[in-house]
Amino acid sequence: MIDRLANLPESQRRAANQRLDRILLQAITDLVFYLTYRDRYAEALANTTLAERLSAPEHGVVWQQHSAALLLQSGDLDAAFALLDRIAREGDFTHWHDLVMSALRHHRLDIAQAALDEAERAVNRVIATLDNEPEIRQTRAQLAYLKAHVALEQDKIEECMAWAQYAMTTSDFFSSNPGYFYVQLVHRGYYREALTLIHHDQTNPMRAGFWGGLAFYRRGEQEQAEQRWRQALRAPLPDEGTVDFLEFVMAHYYLGDKEGRGLASVLDDLRQQQDVAFGQLFLAGLGWALRNDRTAAHSNFRLAVMRSKSTASGRLLPHFWWAFCADLLPASEHDDYARYFADATSTRAEKTIQEK
Repeated sequence: MIDRLANLPESQRRAANQRLDRILLQAITDLVFYLTYRDRYAEALANTTLAERLSAPEHGVVWQQHSAALLLQSGDLDAAFALLDRIAREGDFTHWHDLVMSALRHHRLDIAQAALDEAERAVNRVIATLDNEPEIRQTRAQLAYLKAHVALEQDKIEECMAWAQYAMTTSDFFSSNPGYFYVQLVHRGYYREALTLIHHDQTNPMRAGFWGGLAFYRRGEQEQAEQRWRQALRAPLPDEGTVDFLEFVMAHYYLGDKEGRGLASVLDDLRQQQDVAFGQLFLAGLGWALRNDRTAAHSNFRLAVMRSKSTASGRLLPHFWWAFCADLLPASEHDDYARYFADATSTRAEKTIQEK
């Protein structure tokens, strides 16, 4: 079907509100997901290249980025970063952001630092053409965000905090969303610094309450942790918009979820969603594991890995998610579930980290 539709004249594919074009690109997307899950990366890349050629110019970069994700997952890091670098040089600051963060996720500090330097040059060129002060401040704050995360990866915590504070004082967005910094600080074991930022988060009570509780929990201060989680769950949920769903569910899980509200929320969310993210499936798997239903837990963890792998988000679930399992599941069960996570260990490493 893809071959036949791709060979049709462009005018025919784009007739009737681009009906055949939309069918073709959806078919390519589904095939790429299937091929990726089967480790058939060369074929998947051929199809993303086809989709890029057939797409409107403004959508072509999305397929280029997916090609880079396929290369990263297949292990061809040099080709992936070369492609992301080309996208960034032909694009705007957001593409430098993608390159820096991808390099950090793969522990390539050399590439992250080089991309950060290029991003700063790009920001300086942009600022030179702007006369809108709020836009200038936001652009500088976005650069500070990247500098904070590169410094964190280098364990330069004072530098990280300085750039985080700069971003928050420069940008209303980061001032209202310090979670973009403190979530990773908690994950990396910098609990004192994380709590400093959490204390100033007046906009997101659920997020601040959960991560503040987690910081205390991993410092061994159980009573303080439970107090934070209960307080967060007592906060009224918004009538409109989204709640911090991960934090809502995990607060229930860390408190034992005796009434099953956390798992019930996840299962209800899964029933309502058509396009399920791997994080939702992870939450279901962990909820069942906490109830010692290993069949359901393994089923959901496997589905989470399938979703992550097929979308080129990673062959396994990120270590970020394993840290929750290490906290909450008995050590005797770690080996049973560690297979689904990258860099997982059979010890409760995150629980035993001493505050840096």
